[in-house]
Amino acid sequence: MRRLSPSHCLLLALLAGPAQCATESDPAASFLEFSAENDGRCQILSEGGQLRILRNRHSERAIDYRLMRVFANGRPQNRVVGTAPPGGEPVKLGCTRVDGRPQDWLLERATFTP
Repeated sequence: MRRLSPSHCLLLALLAGPAQCATESDPAASFLEFSAENDGRCQILSEGGQLRILRNRHSERAIDYRLMRVFANGRPQNRVVGTAPPGGEPVKLGCTRVDGRPQDWLLERATFTP
């Protein structure tokens, strides 16, 4: 899974405000998994693009997450918040390529829902 390194957290704090970064010791973060799947719309948008998916592998508990969307030059674009349902149901984030430029999401925070 892509997590923000301490140096990325510092860079994001300077560019976009404080970033809370998920670490290996965060229990909820260890259940989240990014993947990419072939998708016709993403292929039309940009050759080689795939659909970025987030899944919660915990079988019973939902996870609230906050992601940082990073586009093209690696600069943060915005934050995405949501809840990943238990059991691996996919959460569609967006295309990995837009207009030929890369796009990705980095995990900032993950907590089990109350």
